[in-house]
Amino acid sequence: MNKKTLIALGLTGAMTAPAFAVPFEYVRIGDQDGFGFNADANFAALTGDGGLIDRNNDGQLGPGDVLPSLNGGGVVATGSGDDFDNRLNESVNGIGFSDNGTQGVEFTDIALSTSYDNSSNNNNVYDANTSTWGSGGTFPSGNSNSLPNQPGFVFDFFVSAGDIVAGTDIFFNMVFGDYDVFPAEIDLIYANNTADTLPVNLQNNGPDDGLIQAAFVQLSFADVFTWDAINNGWSGYLEVNFDAPNEPYTAFDFVELSVAPITVPEPGPLSVLLLGLGWLYRARKNA
Repeated sequence: MNKKTLIALGLTGAMTAPAFAVPFEYVRIGDQDGFGFNADANFAALTGDGGLIDRNNDGQLGPGDVLPSLNGGGVVATGSGDDFDNRLNESVNGIGFSDNGTQGVEFTDIALSTSYDNSSNNNNVYDANTSTWGSGGTFPSGNSNSLPNQPGFVFDFFVSAGDIVAGTDIFFNMVFGDYDVFPAEIDLIYANNTADTLPVNLQNNGPDDGLIQAAFVQLSFADVFTWDAINNGWSGYLEVNFDAPNEPYTAFDFVELSVAPITVPEPGPLSVLLLGLGWLYRARKNA
C-alpha cells in the first residue's frame, strides 16, 4: 500500500463522445449548493445551535457554517427530525472532460442517516426545494437502518490530449458535514489499482454540531490518469469510498477532482478542524 495522506481541512468501453475542446479544470459529483439548502428562500432562518447556520452570513452554506437542526432542537443527528432530501437535478458536471460513467451523485444533498427510512415512512423528510416535509426520495444505499450508510464515488472520465498537461497535480476536493464519530477514513483506489486509506479529522460536538468542513488531498497525475492511445487522450479514474462504520448521520455537498485545491475559510477558531486534512499530503510526501 502506498503511503499517502489527506488534507483538511480502466475504461469500461470504447470512447464514442468527443472531449470538450477546452482545458480540463474539474469533474464534480454533485452541485456546489450548500447541500441543497441554498434552494430554500428561508434557509438562513433555520437554526443550528440557536444561532444562524450561515455563520458568515454570505447567503449560502459552506465550510465553517453548520447544517440546520431542522426541528429547532439545536442538535443535528439521526432520529432528531433532521433528515432531509434536497436532491434535485444533481449532476456530474465540470469543465474540459467527457464523462464515461462517473457514479455517486445520489449520495449528495441527502442526510445519510439511520433514521431516514423511518422519517420517509412518516413524511418527515425535509425538502429545501419546496420548503416542505414529505417522504423524500429513495435512500441511495439499500436500507438506511443498517450501518454503514457511507457513500461510494467513482470518477470515470476522459480528457483529450490537448486539454491537460501530463504531470499536472490533481486535487480530490470535498465538502461534507457532521463527521464526528470515530473511526472515519477515506479509501482511495487509483487508476493503477493501488490504494491508500486516509484518516478524516472529526469535528467537535457542542456549539459546532453539524459543522460543515472542506478538505482536499493532492494526488499525482499518474494516480488518476492513464494514456489512451486509441482515443488520443487520458483516461481518468478514481474510486473514493468513505469508511465510517459507526457514523449514523452525515451529509455531502459535493466531491470533485480538480487542478486546484478547494478554498477553505480564513484561519480562525475552526481552522484546525477545517484544515485538518491539509497536513496529510505533507505527511505523504515525507513517507
